[in-house]
Parts: sequence; structure tokens; C-alpha cells
Amino acid sequence: MTITISGLTEREFFAWYGLFSEYAAGAGVAVTDEHVMRVWTAIQAPGAHAAVAHDESGEVVGFVHALPFERLLQGDGGLQIEDLFVAQAQRNGGVATALVEHVRSSAEAQQRGLLRWAVQADDAAAKALQEKFADASGGWVLQTVPVG
Repeated sequence: MTITISGLTEREFFAWYGLFSEYAAGAGVAVTDEHVMRVWTAIQAPGAHAAVAHDESGEVVGFVHALPFERLLQGDGGLQIEDLFVAQAQRNGGVATALVEHVRSSAEAQQRGLLRWAVQADDAAAKALQEKFADASGGWVLQTVPVG
């Protein structure tokens, strides 16, 4: 299978929307039009990185969203993968790896110091993908603190 990765464009909105809705449903998140537009705006912002994977017929079969962050002590920044999703029928074919590689290349081109993303502790496939690129923690422990 040949996969092509490219930056997400407006003409791909509806294909992306379908996959994003599937991704959200799998995570137990109901999406509204307002929610979708908030995500769309965030991934179109300067410095953000949104890419899609196309199969050989041109169908969108996966996406990745990454947002910039600053590393003040190091004097550089990085890209944080927020969302990574591949359609069920296309999984285990290298699509997710290609999407991560695309973001990593973008981070390098932007002279960012690192790429990071969090995965669910019980998601063996996501953890295996993450470990292809680096150790899972990078020496740091990330905690989530709810506010409000």
C-alpha cells in the first residue's frame, strides 16, 4: 500500500471531520460543531502542524495534529502530538509511523528541539509506536492536573 502524507487543507475538511468524529467516539468524546470548529481553528494556527495520510486512491485514512510548545530553560521549543489516528482498515500498515515521521520532519525544519506525545498506559500499539522513536518518558514524568 502506498501512503502519501501532506499538510491538511480546507478541501479535506469533511474527510478529516469524519475521521476526527470516529477518533472522538473511540475516546468516548461527543463532538459538537462548536468543538470541531475550535479544533479546526487550533490546528490551522501559525506553528501548528496538521497532516493527513492518503491511500493510493486519494482517500484520507489518517491524521495527526501537533501544537508547538516552548522549552524556556533550553531556549528552544518542540511539537506536542495532540491527536494521532488511523482508520481501522488501514492500521498496522505503517500509516501512523509515516504521520509521526512527517511531524518529526516538520519539527526539525522549524528547528524545534523535540517531539513528544502521550499515550494511554494500556494502549500497547500506541506505546510500541512511541518506542520506535524514543523511550517513553524522555526522563520526565508527565502528570495531568484537572482545573475547574
